[in-house]
Amino acid sequence: RGKRGRHAGPPPNVMTVLSSDEHRDALVGDIVTDSYGREFSCGKYYIRVSIDALLNILNDPAEAHSHQQIVQVLVTMFRPLPDYCAPFMGRIVPAVLRAMEMAPPSQADFYVDKLGRLVCVSRQLSRPYLEPLFELFDLEASGNEQLQSALVGLVEVLAEALSGDLGSHISTVLPFLMSVIDRDTNESRQVTDRTLHALRILSPSLEGYLFLVMPRLVSLLDLTITPIDVTESTLGCISSIVTSVNCDSFASRIISKLIQLLQCSPMRQLQTLVIDTLCTLMEQLQDEFTLFMPMISSTMKKRGTVDHAKYAEYSRLLFSGRLIPKEAPRVPPFLSGGIIQADAWLGLTSSDGVPKLSMDTTVLRRAWAVDQSLSKGEWTGWLTKFSNELVRQSSSPALRACVSLASKHPKLNKELFNAAFVSCWTELSGQYQQEIVSSLQEVASKPDVPPDVLQTILSLAGYMERDEKQIQIDL
Repeated sequence: RGKRGRHAGPPPNVMTVLSSDEHRDALVGDIVTDSYGREFSCGKYYIRVSIDALLNILNDPAEAHSHQQIVQVLVTMFRPLPDYCAPFMGRIVPAVLRAMEMAPPSQADFYVDKLGRLVCVSRQLSRPYLEPLFELFDLEASGNEQLQSALVGLVEVLAEALSGDLGSHISTVLPFLMSVIDRDTNESRQVTDRTLHALRILSPSLEGYLFLVMPRLVSLLDLTITPIDVTESTLGCISSIVTSVNCDSFASRIISKLIQLLQCSPMRQLQTLVIDTLCTLMEQLQDEFTLFMPMISSTMKKRGTVDHAKYAEYSRLLFSGRLIPKEAPRVPPFLSGGIIQADAWLGLTSSDGVPKLSMDTTVLRRAWAVDQSLSKGEWTGWLTKFSNELVRQSSSPALRACVSLASKHPKLNKELFNAAFVSCWTELSGQYQQEIVSSLQEVASKPDVPPDVLQTILSLAGYMERDEKQIQIDL
């Protein structure tokens, strides 16, 4: 049916059309050159196609208006697929940093935050690609709380990814963190609070840098300049550091400040936290702590806190030689909250073990159905609707992560079309595969179908044939 008058002789085979000079470059979203001869309808391939398409846009200065959306899509994509996306960090990190350089300064915190989330999801797998990120801590720390907070969050996930060992980079990171504390003039001291959390994560790496950190922490134990909640965070930070590294040289200074804080603390909860911190110091200092116990006991009696059960128990254990120091508990990065691992919500896997999603065939059928009343100008709209639904119903989490942006970005939609089609095709039964081919054949046979719609169908046929999934389209 529907033979075209413009073709002389028998209808050409689709690959004959595609191999002509006119259509040599027509396979948009084609198989990458090193994939010939391999299966490309698999989870890892869809990830590669998706990331390639996104980076093509992210690396294009003319597409700067889309760069933030692209980076957000990458974060969304990584969440269910961390182990499979992490190897692409070597290309993603430089691309995001370039986009950040091109963006207005007001957007810097967005890019730093998203880089942190990418590192947080990919964890230790991102180690080989993190070096450029440490250059960000040379940024001016004053003036922008949002950027400071994002950079502190990045410190946390970098420490997590590197198992707490920042190596030589600790000498870059710590001065940055100290400058954040020094320059925080906000009454709430929220950025200082975030910085204290980061220092807890860095605690095992602080040996040799206590001279830089501890004086600032001790100075924060002053209720006249520090809000109570930040004071509580400071106590937690000191406890983490004392438990992780040898702080004997600062013990007297810390304990003296804790006693002063206990004397002036207006709240029983804060008093309890101060004594808990003293218990941590007792664990670490052992017999040396006894030098401070008379002053501590006297202050506790004045404040009515002599019934602190933990301090009494630790004292008994100390004098009997049975007080054993505990290891510091792990402190997770703030950005790790809400991260969903793939196996927590994806029950299906592709042939190469990559998680995949289920597809709504009923919705997809409505998208590929051909309305006989469509006019010449409406065929492009039909293809756009069909292409959007292929991405939306794709079994690949990587492709599906692109759906919102692809529906508004024709270039991305076009680059993902072939891969999205194959990802849906492989999930369809034989009956529905025949139905979708019939729809494509019907569109290709229409005399008024625009050349770009026809070319997209022919490109798809060639793409499918390379993986031995032939769809017969006659012209």
